[in-house]
Amino acid sequence: MKRNKKGSNTDIMTTRQLAEYLQMSQITICRLAREKKLPGLKIGKEWRFPKELIDRLIASGSNFEEIFESFEASGGEQN
Repeated sequence: MKRNKKGSNTDIMTTRQLAEYLQMSQITICRLAREKKLPGLKIGKEWRFPKELIDRLIASGSNFEEIFESFEASGGEQN
């Protein structure tokens, strides 16, 4: 993750960062994103992933659709 001037992490991860974070290959991350099993946004040829949604997905053990719907319903605010 990139760091801002104060040194804290940003909320958006690259494919490489997410692969390292989840200890998976970048190919697997891209495949899961294409299959909509990971929350991500493709910008040009590159994927970006919201860390908050990834963390919620891991913590809950639920599927991404449930996490995303909950996130949208809350207006993007954490519970």
